[in-house]
Amino acid sequence: MHYVKELTVPAGTASGSPASTDVTLAAGILRSVKILFPSGCARLVFVVIYNGATQIYPKGPATSYAEDAKEIAINTFDIFDSAPTLTLRGWAPSTNYAHKITFTFELQTVEETAMQRSGYY
Repeated sequence: MHYVKELTVPAGTASGSPASTDVTLAAGILRSVKILFPSGCARLVFVVIYNGATQIYPKGPATSYAEDAKEIAINTFDIFDSAPTLTLRGWAPSTNYAHKITFTFELQTVEETAMQRSGYY
């Protein structure tokens, strides 16, 4: 199952009050996360992903992702027993324009896992 969510980070957004949006996934195994930074971000737009109060991507609390015209692909194997609501946060204190960052999540649901184990695919 794929989920796509966009986060618009307004120009001049401070790290202390980041732009944010939530995405609720199904229970299952998170297989990959992709973060697309469009051209023009110039590594001045920073993003992180939280699950509750814990930053899960990137793994370190004092780290963030920042790129320009590049997609970051994260291969993962995070298991969620219940449907998580992830919070996407972004800031861009040195920018003059808003930027739209696209997040894509690939998740194998509990049902898909059961079908795979049963030999359906």
